Amino acid sequence: MIQVFVNSIIYASEIAIVAVGISLAYSILRFANFAHIQFAVVGGYATYVATELGLPLILAVPASAVFVGGLAVVVDILVFSRLRHISPEGKMIVSWGVALLIRAIVASIFGGGSIIIETNTTPIRFAGAIFTSLDVIVVSATVAFMVLLHAFLYRTRTGSGLRALASNYDLAVTRGIPGERMIRLMWFISGAYAAIGGSLIALETRLQPNMDLIILLPVFAAVTIGGLSNVFGAVLGALFLSLAQNFIISIDFGSLVSDQSWFVPSQFRDYVAVLALVLVLLLRPSMTKRGAN
Repeated sequence: MIQVFVNSIIYASEIAIVAVGISLAYSILRFANFAHIQFAVVGGYATYVATELGLPLILAVPASAVFVGGLAVVVDILVFSRLRHISPEGKMIVSWGVALLIRAIVASIFGGGSIIIETNTTPIRFAGAIFTSLDVIVVSATVAFMVLLHAFLYRTRTGSGLRALASNYDLAVTRGIPGERMIRLMWFISGAYAAIGGSLIALETRLQPNMDLIILLPVFAAVTIGGLSNVFGAVLGALFLSLAQNFIISIDFGSLVSDQSWFVPSQFRDYVAVLALVLVLLLRPSMTKRGAN
């Protein structure tokens, strides 16, 4: 059971830092940005390129974050800034087109093979659980960046401005908050956090062309569970989803009905995300209606 909890913390850390960027963008612009997942993929490849150029990982990941944050701003200037007043559904469809374009560019540059970013890791045993020094770094980095984001949003005037825009965009702008400039900042932060998350996932697994498809479902499930516009709710959603996924695949269902062991194959873990996503979408309207009464 301890191993399940440890695995859940590690997996939640990988997807949570990507998920917060989606929530941050949704809280202000009110649409689900599918291109955000591609920012995570680009971040992983950017970290790989930086290490190949000789940068140590401790510098390669921040460099990747700055690059992808800038890329997100450029995408907003070229695409989304021109679509501010169309419906959320329209912007979501456009974001899917942007995602496909970025995916094609990445595939044309790096090809279809998998890439492993070399790291030095050591196994660690604690309280019956086994993990690695890289796992500790991933969890620690996620916690540190979450604390940093919380401090920025709740302890600075700029962060207060972003929260004001998320609460009521028109009112915030009439009060003197520079809406477009703050949106650019939001895009930079969102892209940077996507790059960090993509880099951490790449370090834990490997870079591959279908990496976006692997993280798309759990990330959006975590965001939906935590509340689409709740930045730190996405972190709790990631933890809840990760616990559910790892708990389900750890149960010996065969022993419950016979003498033979049978476990849910690990590749079915994403179906837990689908189930959680469907349940939340079905129950949330009724919960909201009940709360209003």
